[in-house]
Amino acid sequence: MKKKTFTELQLRQMLANNLKHLRLSQHPKISQAMLARILHLPLKTIQNYESGRTSPTAYAVFMISAYFNCSMEALLTTKLYTGKDETNEK
Repeated sequence: MKKKTFTELQLRQMLANNLKHLRLSQHPKISQAMLARILHLPLKTIQNYESGRTSPTAYAVFMISAYFNCSMEALLTTKLYTGKDETNEK
């Protein structure tokens, strides 16, 4: 069985989209600053992860996945959200 391979850019972008979705899907929504405090990371780090500018360390991915109760693999390789752009395709 052959598994799909991902580039670093693809993983970084998937994490960015998933992190933003998970953060905003909480009730109440969690700000980037609050998530940074919870995970003991600088706010700029969370901002960079969500924008896809930087790749997180393995420890950061572990902490994010533990907080949101999802697997590290899902966080990096599975689309955990439904984008508005896709529902409006013609």
